[in-house]
Amino acid sequence: MTKSKKDLLTGMSAQQTFFDKELVEGCLDVSMAFRASLSKAISGLAHSRWQIAARISELANRNISKDMLDKYTSSNLDYALHAEDLPALCHVCGSIEPAQILLDPLGYEVISPTDGDLVRLARLEKQKVILDMKINDLRRKAGLR
Repeated sequence: MTKSKKDLLTGMSAQQTFFDKELVEGCLDVSMAFRASLSKAISGLAHSRWQIAARISELANRNISKDMLDKYTSSNLDYALHAEDLPALCHVCGSIEPAQILLDPLGYEVISPTDGDLVRLARLEKQKVILDMKINDLRRKAGLR
């Protein structure tokens, strides 16, 4: 007996599957916006593209040339930045915008280290409230309060 298509696409855990969210064709095409954000991040620096490429190469442990940077920021879709080079580029340029452009269509946010500390603090404070509630419940049950 064959399983129905719905059974095949249903996940076994609470984790979402690829098929849980309806997306329309082309809605994740971020190529031109990503290239524009790369260009903006690079052009906003006082250093030359040769220097920027050298620093990215050093950090990513991969050879990136000035010509490659030019191609990555061009409208030619035959050339694309490697995902593993993005952290080095964001660090060198001091911008998280290129990473944000990639995640925007999915509704995700990239946050700065400062904002990350605030988010971690808020999570810990929430955990603390939950722990305090559990401690108080146990004390009440044990007749300690």
